[in-house]
Amino acid sequence: MKIRKILLLSILILVVISLPSFLEHVYWFASGQVRSMVIQNRWDLVAINIAIFLAFLIPLNFRKRVDWKSMGIYTSFIVSLFAQMYGFPFAIYLISSPFISSPEPGSSQTILLSFSILGAQLNMTFWKIVGAAISIIGAVFIIIGWYDLYQNLKKNELVTTGIYAYSRHPQYLGIMLITIGWFVHWPSLVVLIMLPILLYFYYKLAIQEEKEVMDSLDDPDEYLEYKKAVPRFI
Repeated sequence: MKIRKILLLSILILVVISLPSFLEHVYWFASGQVRSMVIQNRWDLVAINIAIFLAFLIPLNFRKRVDWKSMGIYTSFIVSLFAQMYGFPFAIYLISSPFISSPEPGSSQTILLSFSILGAQLNMTFWKIVGAAISIIGAVFIIIGWYDLYQNLKKNELVTTGIYAYSRHPQYLGIMLITIGWFVHWPSLVVLIMLPILLYFYYKLAIQEEKEVMDSLDDPDEYLEYKKAVPRFI
């Protein structure tokens, strides 16, 4: 528990220190200076990315109860995100109109990494890279969580090993990290509005599932001990 507290405190300190830089990134995005990096009318990239990130919902469909509201919100988040990123960046033009005439000097972002995918040039600033890294970590949590569950499907027992020894809901944590990462990468107004709603629904879903697990077990004390030892998310 001490290691976990130290880790969380370190993350909090890092967030506070990085906040001014991130707010500059948000301003750079909202002021329209990101327009030079915008990719438009690449609906093939929109479709590919939507398919990839909706695929992470497939393991959740194997649960006894599927929460369609949470899945619907995540789906809406992903569709709106990539439609703006690679289709038509309506949100950028709408938000940036009050700012674009006089962007703040020195608020531009340095391109640290540039590469091409399917003929589209992707330019990555520091915060774009950070956002992508957070989303990748979230995807890894989902994949590992599904693997650990799959290994125990036939046993029909409470899974407390593997990644479940560190998080009671690694797959929901993964979805949360994916959405947070994409917000960091692409902080549009639509994404900002949907993010807290999505986080709330998955937090609520995790609590509801824990109650259902308690009711389904012959020995609820086993799960109580597990809850005391392992955090809900991290």
